Amino acid sequence: MKYTFMIILTALLLLSGCDNDPVSSNEYEYEEQEFNTIDLTAQTELIVENTNGSITILDSDTAKTIQVEIRKKVRSKISERDAKSHISDINVSPLSGLSSVRLSVNNPSSDDRDYEINIEIILPKNFNYDLALGNGTINITSETKNINLSLGNGTVEADLVLADNCEAGVTVGNGTINFKVPNNTNAMFVASVGNGSIVNNGLSFQNQQTTSRTFSGRLGNGNGSIVLSLGNGTITMLGN
Repeated sequence: MKYTFMIILTALLLLSGCDNDPVSSNEYEYEEQEFNTIDLTAQTELIVENTNGSITILDSDTAKTIQVEIRKKVRSKISERDAKSHISDINVSPLSGLSSVRLSVNNPSSDDRDYEINIEIILPKNFNYDLALGNGTINITSETKNINLSLGNGTVEADLVLADNCEAGVTVGNGTINFKVPNNTNAMFVASVGNGSIVNNGLSFQNQQTTSRTFSGRLGNGNGSIVLSLGNGTITMLGN
């Protein structure tokens, strides 16, 4: 596969005096942006693995490649120079296989630094997705058949058009799931929360069953499957 890289270095100078003066947050920050174009052959699946930050997905009728914007950020307790010198610790590796494209983030850990990686992707419609994030936000607007979203802590914002026989799953440890699909979606729908609430805002279900912690019902003919699971927080199901 062919990869095209362009680096834009953005030094966020948060120093009010010399390099060792503290700022109000007791952290110094440095950021870089990286743009990556991934050529496609027959791939139909996107896999993204990140630790801290965000994953944003948008699909397009006109896209022929995968366009990736990566914003790498380091916050240092030591100095702005230290933050800048450790930006290279973050490595995002694209790998293309026969059927999938994978983006994996090497997110290091340190007592003196916090690392954040925000990934924004534009790609053709009708890809399948497997997105995993430790802490932050997953935001996806797409037409798809199969999708799996996994988040430790944070918010999932999903606005999806799901094909018949879809398989959609969202799992969040702590936070919020906002899940939006058209009213003409065909799927069996199951949602569960350990502690929190489940809210239906605009979807018309048949055979609806609810308890304080679970919800189930059928959309359309029920050919597909949608499963939302949340440990603590709120699940909101939205229709359009």
